[in-house]
Amino acid sequence: MINIVIEGPEKSGKSQLIALIGTYLREQGLDVNIQSEHTHNADFMNMNSDELLTYLRETKIIVTGLRTFS
Repeated sequence: MINIVIEGPEKSGKSQLIALIGTYLREQGLDVNIQSEHTHNADFMNMNSDELLTYLRETKIIVTGLRTFS
């Protein structure tokens, strides 16, 4: 299992990024569970990729990989 954690301040674009990543991965046939998909992320889950990208182009995104041990 892989966990993707999106963190940032309020109104920074977290929900839009979650929607974009989740939708893309599902389109690729991957089994993705998006927490809070039906609550505060619901509006963004209905947006298309272009709408999400337009918003996110104004945001700096830092991607970090962490290894966990089971």
